[in-house]
Amino acid sequence: MPAPNVRRPAMSIRPSRAFWLAALLFAALAVPASAQPLSAKAARDLAVLATAYPGLMTATEVDPAGRATVVLNDGTRLAYDDGRAKSPEELLDHPDIKDMLAEPYPLGPVTAEPAQGFSPGRRRVEPMFLALYGHDKQQVTANCRPVSFLGQTMAFNTRYGAADAFARATARLDRLVAADPSLRRHLLPASGGVVWRVIAGTRRLSVHAFAAAVDVSPKGNPYWRNLPRGTNMLATRQAFPVAIVTAFEAEGFIWGGKWSEFDLMHFEYRPELILLARLARGENLPLADIRGLVKAVR
Repeated sequence: MPAPNVRRPAMSIRPSRAFWLAALLFAALAVPASAQPLSAKAARDLAVLATAYPGLMTATEVDPAGRATVVLNDGTRLAYDDGRAKSPEELLDHPDIKDMLAEPYPLGPVTAEPAQGFSPGRRRVEPMFLALYGHDKQQVTANCRPVSFLGQTMAFNTRYGAADAFARATARLDRLVAADPSLRRHLLPASGGVVWRVIAGTRRLSVHAFAAAVDVSPKGNPYWRNLPRGTNMLATRQAFPVAIVTAFEAEGFIWGGKWSEFDLMHFEYRPELILLARLARGENLPLADIRGLVKAVR
């Protein structure tokens, strides 16, 4: 059965209260006296995951040293922080949850070329995505439904609100294109659906394997592997219509045009990163209460 839709927190009219509400949340997440409490960052990150993907986590076990292990609804156990020092490649190949959420996704217009290696969203904990969307192509396909995208139809994963978010983003884009037909060339043709494959040059599954991403106008938007490394793409990034990026971000999608290893055609459903970005800019967002999931273990 598809997971419930992700709740979209409403923007507060008094964003300055966000700090105090977050502080109260973190203070409430202390585990029993036999263990160290979760750090404020770990508590925030796990509350954000629980908000973005309701029901994904069934427990968070905290050992006497305060190290947290997250238990997912398929039985997968994931360390929040595995304590390992990692090279840039290891951060991509073997991230923990802390690594995955460490790079802040920048909302809004692109104002500068990203620092080399700064690509928020490219670090993905693959076992989490398998639990989210399906463990193989057959499961992923069974979890999909067709969604109309500016006259095209493509399959998108229904679990955890992904297909609904994509449909809402499409509705926003429909209105934008109706007002400015020139935007259509930046969007079509689009490529999506279940594409069970690894990312070029890696052994990591693409988000397209889970039918939780879309590539817009692939021939018209460059990809980092097709240009010399270190190419300054600022003008090209800024030429991509901000209104399109904003429409996707409003519904929980991140844009590969904000990555150092740029992928200007690519949008993927990552509501946890959008929630973190909104918290960082001071919005007052109701995060899930995860006290009932936290327990001390020996």
